[in-house]
Formats: sequence, C-alpha cells, structure tokens
Amino acid sequence: MNDKKLELECLRLISDGSGIGYINGIATFVTGLLPGETGVVAVYEAKKKWQRARLQSIIKSSPERIIPPCTVFSGCGGCQLQHMTYEETLIWKQRWVEDALSRIGKLKVTVKPTIGMEHPWRYRNKARLHRESTGKLGYFKERSKTLIHFEDCLLISERMNRWIRLTEEFLTKGYPEIHTLTFRENDKGEGLLLLEGVPTKALSEEENPDLFEALSREGLRSVWGSDSEGNLVLIWGEEMFNQTILDMPFDVSPLSFLQVNSKQTDVLYAHVLAEAALTRAETVWDLYSGIGTLTLALAREAKKVTGIEENPYAVEDAIQNAAKNNAIGHVEFLKGKVESRMMKIEEQPDVVVLDPPRAGMHPEVVKRLLELKPQRIIYVSCDPGTLGRDLRLLSQGGYRVESVQPVDMFPWTQHVETVVCLNRKHS
Repeated sequence: MNDKKLELECLRLISDGSGIGYINGIATFVTGLLPGETGVVAVYEAKKKWQRARLQSIIKSSPERIIPPCTVFSGCGGCQLQHMTYEETLIWKQRWVEDALSRIGKLKVTVKPTIGMEHPWRYRNKARLHRESTGKLGYFKERSKTLIHFEDCLLISERMNRWIRLTEEFLTKGYPEIHTLTFRENDKGEGLLLLEGVPTKALSEEENPDLFEALSREGLRSVWGSDSEGNLVLIWGEEMFNQTILDMPFDVSPLSFLQVNSKQTDVLYAHVLAEAALTRAETVWDLYSGIGTLTLALAREAKKVTGIEENPYAVEDAIQNAAKNNAIGHVEFLKGKVESRMMKIEEQPDVVVLDPPRAGMHPEVVKRLLELKPQRIIYVSCDPGTLGRDLRLLSQGGYRVESVQPVDMFPWTQHVETVVCLNRKHS
C-alpha cells in the first residue's frame, strides 16, 4: 500500500470507536478521528467497498476532543475513547445501541440516554496482565500479542497498580513459567492474585517472605495458581475472597465471572429489579447466573428463583452465597449449559432474566423461551449487535420491547451494557 496522504472528513463513530468518512465514495475507517473533524490520513488496508487508514494529522479539530490523560493511550488500544469528552462518549454509546436495534433488530424503539459515572476512572476490579521475558508486565495491544507496559493504568486503582509493580519487580528475578496473571480487588480494597498455568507452590511464603509481606501490607489477601485444565491451588493466604453487591456479601472464586465495575453493577442490577417489577409471587429464571449476584437480588422480591450457569466454580460460589444471604429454600442453582438445562425444567417461569456472554443467546434458548412464553423477559446485554439479533427473534415470537437502557459499565472504551425489558403481547 502506498503512503499517499489524503484528506478525510469524519462523519460519525462506528461501534469500535473508529471514525468513518468517505474517500471517492469508499467507506474509510480511521482510529482517532472524531465526528466533525478533518484529518490527513494514509490508507494501509484497501478492500473493494471499504478501507482502513492511519491518522497523520488533524486539520480541523472537534470541540469534543480532549487530551487523553493516559500516557499509553495511543499504543495500548484497551481504551478507544479517551480523546473525547466523557459526556460525548455516553451519547455515542446510546447511538450504537440505537443503530444495532434498528439495523440488525429491525426495531423502532426509543433508547434512553446512557447512564454514566460521576467519576469514570479507577473503576475496574480486575486486571489480566501478561509478562515479557524480562519480567515486565503489561496488556496485549488490541488485536496483537505486542505487550504494552504502563506505569499507571487509570482504569484500575492506585492500590492495584502498586500490586502490579511489586509483583513485576519480583518476576524480574526468575520464575519464567509465569506468563499470565490476574489481579482482583474488592470493595474493601482487598486483593487476589491468580497465576494462570502455575499450579505449583513454587511461590511459597517461606522462599519469598519479602514479596508476600509487601503484598500483604498493600492489601493483597491471597495468591492462587491454576493449571491448563483450570484446577485451582491456593498458594498463599485466605481461601475466601468477598465482594459486596447491593448490600449483599458474595464469595468469589478466582475463575468465576464478576462484573468488572462494582459501582455500576449496583446501578445495573437496581435497574433490572425495577424493570422486573416483582411482587413476591413470581417464579423467576436467571439464565447465565454466574455466582448468583443477580439471582439473589431477584430472590429478595420473588417467590422462587432458579439460576442456570455453566461454570462449575461459579455454581459452587452461588450455592455458598445463597446460604450466606439466607436465601436457601426459594433459590435453586443448576449446573450446565443454559440451552441444555432449561429444557429439563418443567415449571413455568413468570419472568426470565438473562445476561448471556457476548455471543448472545444460543438458538435453542430463544426457541425454548418462545415455547415457555414467560410474561416478562429482562435481557442484559454486553454486545448491541447480538442483542439486536436476539430481540428481533423475540419480537417476531410475540414479545414487545418496552424499554431500552444503556449503562456505561466500561468508561472510555467502546463497550456498553444494555438492559432491555420485553413484555409478552396479548393476542
């Protein structure tokens, strides 16, 4: 591809955060260019109907442009929108949901303004890092295996950044078998470290007293190892890791899923509960239930709740969490794939809540829901595209979309969570 420089006016943002404009009628995608801006770009990938270009310079700047506070923003790729005012990122996330539901879902619905954060920094309770041969830790650059080292990631707490620096300093001395590490932090500032693919107790406190003393002093409470099959070994510290959600305590295993933004999780779940409008008389299903966070919140207002989850560690956590929150008796957790387990339940749900992975609902799940005909479905989605696809199927099967509420769980990134309430149409 030649290095010919071309001028491009950005018309809008697409859902990965890139700007789009047209050169000789060809859609041209440019990372870093904002709507209303004109820039000099160089095309590096050309197809018949579209092309990608790199931003060389900005001729006309948008009033929504700001200086990204992160020093590695341009190289990392983990955040896509730090060059834009926060208020404008919320507007574009609303538009992306609108576009997906209209274009893919074929739906004419009103999408409410995105619920943002008052302080949209230091919100992540989890960070997955990779290691260079030198011992340096960092994130993989978007769509590559290039490691981006950072001194201070602004999406995680200052405390978690210190855990990373302490561990990184230790890893420069050896332990080449350690390649991937995951840190977690709860609402009390306590931490957990998971060493992926390292089930041994090589990192014993006896052999490395200085490291464990330093980590403990900074609030880290446990270090775990996991082998390639996912078997866990407690290397050091406390077995239980706790997180509070909607004033309820939860135990979280190192391999269990938990929403990464604790503050916005409360906002998200409160909205789900409001849309579910339970009266303590309903039978509720919570599909893709994880460690039971939303299941147990629903159980406080329902007659019975059944959670279905594939991850065995999460199911074990969920059962313990039900006991911890005195919900035994009207809460049940089933282990297995949602599309398999829901076929074997004979009871009729009044309300179904689901929070599927990015791929959305399995076709068999959609089919079964349309057979069961629950009065209300609350769909929590992390991908507007698959949400649009699934809502189209549900609307064709007799459901009406009542409300669509985006929630910003991942400030400064392209990602948006959406809560949709559907009611069954009465013939």
